Amino acid sequence: MGNFYRDNADLRYYIEKGIDWEPLVRLAEDDFRHDDGFGGVEDAVAFYRDIFDLVGRFVADEIAPRVPEIDRDPLEFVDGEVVFSEALAEVFEKIQALELHGMNLPRELGGMNCPMLCYMINSEMFARADVSVMAHHGFHAGIAMALLVYSLDEGTTTFDEEGRLVETRFGDAIREIIRGDAWGSMDITEPDAGSDMAALRTRGEQDDEGNWYVTGQKIFITSGHGKYHVVIARTEEVDGDDAFDGLAGLSTFLVPAYEDDADGNRTRFVTVERIEEKLGHHASATCAVSFDHAPAQLIGERGEGFKNMLLLMNNARIGVGIESIGLCEAAYRQALAYAAERRTFGKAIDRHEMIADYLDEMRTDIQGLRALAFTAAFHEEMRFRSENTLRRRGGQLSELERKRLEREISKQKRVSRRYTPLLKYLAAEKAVEIARRCLQIHGGAGYTTEYGAEKLLRDAMVMPIYEGTS
Repeated sequence: MGNFYRDNADLRYYIEKGIDWEPLVRLAEDDFRHDDGFGGVEDAVAFYRDIFDLVGRFVADEIAPRVPEIDRDPLEFVDGEVVFSEALAEVFEKIQALELHGMNLPRELGGMNCPMLCYMINSEMFARADVSVMAHHGFHAGIAMALLVYSLDEGTTTFDEEGRLVETRFGDAIREIIRGDAWGSMDITEPDAGSDMAALRTRGEQDDEGNWYVTGQKIFITSGHGKYHVVIARTEEVDGDDAFDGLAGLSTFLVPAYEDDADGNRTRFVTVERIEEKLGHHASATCAVSFDHAPAQLIGERGEGFKNMLLLMNNARIGVGIESIGLCEAAYRQALAYAAERRTFGKAIDRHEMIADYLDEMRTDIQGLRALAFTAAFHEEMRFRSENTLRRRGGQLSELERKRLEREISKQKRVSRRYTPLLKYLAAEKAVEIARRCLQIHGGAGYTTEYGAEKLLRDAMVMPIYEGTS
């Protein structure tokens, strides 16, 4: 049995020593004020370690061996629905059985209440096995968490006097995702409007009774065959000569793609037009979707679409950075194993100075990227958790405590904003570089499909493109 957690000493270093768990766990556990939580920081971290060990074993034994099959025959498009292969479906049935979709959601909603940092650590191990599986898995818990954050931000999540979550606006959708019965997507990109969000043309329109509807087309939507679409659409016309003026007219909507009745019959409000045939990421459905007067719920206020996109994008970019690290780790491990076996001129090629130097560089780059990643993820989550504490218990804090917390939020926000784009850029570029170097170390064998080096390079090529191009 393999284990992608136990065999990675540098990753384990962060769990054991490198991450300052105490302030993060105290925020996540509301300073241990509730009986259904952990007894202290050590108990919480021990639980997290058990999860990492479980996931490390699962991805090594259940996902990694099936990657060639998943890459070769992953998805079909049948009667407007995306159909997983048997192998891919079995993987996600097992993920559902492990209850990983609710790992980061509050206990009050049926989750485990783990920090998002735990999700990021798991994401590296998932990505080391297969980035396609990791990407789709991310649009389960990721969208559930986004809906909770949006509700917190707009003030539609309520807490009792002890700071427990009572209800949240999108609670039904979040619970459905936690159960593994649904997932979602973030729908931004349109034809001729990718990075240029000011040019988006999908419309959000309100009728005389106050109901909202979305009409338009979105493309390149990861996991766009899911139920819950968070959609950026235009609701306001903005006059102005500046190319960025159009950003002020965007709003955010939650659009359920379909409803299933008790007999399993599906009524669709959002149409999946096609799934893209891609160079890599073959097990990740990249969809074109159409909205034709689809019923929608406005998130936040009109005109806040760009702000809400950034709220989600920060975590998404950290996620892509960590996804890239997982791929780098896979490429390094493949290259290291092959170089130890391939002999030329009387010795294994890892004993030749140039190859040995390549391998050392790859390992050192990954260690540096991991340090950057967990620094960014830690500070982004500390910002979010501190803001949430202010929402839940702000009225119970003294003026001094409130000011101290506000200063901490400002500090964490500055650090996160500094490191997040650096991580996304550098890790994505290094994923391509290290995957290419892995293939090069394999020589002609790397250009064949037998070893999997060419798949890693195919998968890496999108990293500098999506969630913000380099």
